[in-house]
Amino acid sequence: MKTLTLAATLALSLAVAVPVVQAQAAAAPIGLEQATRIAQQAGYGAVRGAELDEGVWEVLASGADGARVTVHIDAASGEILSPAQPGQRQLSIDEVMKRLAAAGYTEVKELERDDGFWVAEVRTSMGFERDVRVHPITGAVDAERWND
Repeated sequence: MKTLTLAATLALSLAVAVPVVQAQAAAAPIGLEQATRIAQQAGYGAVRGAELDEGVWEVLASGADGARVTVHIDAASGEILSPAQPGQRQLSIDEVMKRLAAAGYTEVKELERDDGFWVAEVRTSMGFERDVRVHPITGAVDAERWND
C-alpha cells in the first residue's frame, strides 16, 4: 500500500511540476539583453554576467563607487528588486511580518532576503508549513510551495 501511495504522490508531483516550470518560462519575458540594459540604464556599469534564477535576473555589475553589486531584476516585469532604487521604498522586516500575519500565516519560522525577494517559512492556520516569497516593494505573495 505504501508503494502505491508513493507512486501516486510521485505522479501527482510530476503532473504539478511540469506546468509550474512552463508557467515560469512563460512569465519571464525579460531576456538577458533586456536585463543587462535595465541595469545599465539604472546607472550600473561593467556588467560581468547574469543568471536567471527562479524568475529573477541576477546581474553582476559595478555600482557608482566601482564596488561589485548584484542587481536583482524581476524577469516578469523588468522591475529592479534590489538594491533599492531612488524613490523606491523597500518593505522592512516588520512590515513583511505584518503582511504575513494579515495573510493568515500564524507562525513565521524563517524570514530572509533571497534573489531580491523576502522568503519565509511559515505555518498556515490549518497547520501546514509553506515557503512563501514576498515582493520586497508591494508585499504581494509571489509564490507558495508546500514543505515536506
